[in-house]
Amino acid sequence: MNDEFVHDPYTALALAVIYHAVLDLESSNPARVAEAHAWLQFEGMNWCQMLGISEEELESWAASGFPLPPNAHRNWRYG
Repeated sequence: MNDEFVHDPYTALALAVIYHAVLDLESSNPARVAEAHAWLQFEGMNWCQMLGISEEELESWAASGFPLPPNAHRNWRYG
């Protein structure tokens, strides 16, 4: 992703939604976990593709249970 794209407010919003869905995978509410997993496998994957993440990266991420990278909680726009 180029720098201009990463700083786009719509990109930031899409990344925040994806991030929140991944956080929901750790919920103690089984319904929330199931909903987040289903969303990530279908709509979330479409969002990732829209952001320019390769299919191989998406498949690898899904196969490993959608882990977040270290420091994913940091505000990447101001880091």
